[in-house]
Amino acid sequence: MSGTPCDTPQRPTFLGLEPLIVARLEATVRSSLQVPVLSTADIAGATEASLPKPSVRVAYGGHQVVQAGAQLPAGWALIEQTWIVVPAVRNVRDIRAGAAPRADASPLCDAVLDALDGWAPGCGYGPLKSVTPGLRPATLDGCTYVPLAFTSRFRRTTQCT
Repeated sequence: MSGTPCDTPQRPTFLGLEPLIVARLEATVRSSLQVPVLSTADIAGATEASLPKPSVRVAYGGHQVVQAGAQLPAGWALIEQTWIVVPAVRNVRDIRAGAAPRADASPLCDAVLDALDGWAPGCGYGPLKSVTPGLRPATLDGCTYVPLAFTSRFRRTTQCT
């Protein structure tokens, strides 16, 4: 891979943005706030109780074909993906009103937004753009989860090169 986390600089893979996002958050959020960043593989099969808090979790949030056919070469499509990044904290002080866990989550949310909104990962992926997530924040048993969503566009071909 010669120093870059992507296989080919101009040919993104369908789920190849996840390790780039995780690496970016590791280099920013984890290094500055000492908070673990969890990928889909880290979360798969784990129970919520076993996952560290605070933490930042990265998950694929779906995609849509933005453009296909006539305006692009045959076999190509412009894909827009959504990635969900969820800062998670646990704080049982003031559990009823939830002010303490929200106060703990706020710096994590800011750090994620600072790291990802407008960031251009390269490797054929367009800059990330903060969008409204399809999920609402939640507080359960003293744990607060604040979903943040980001989109990125890339061109994908169905033809071999």
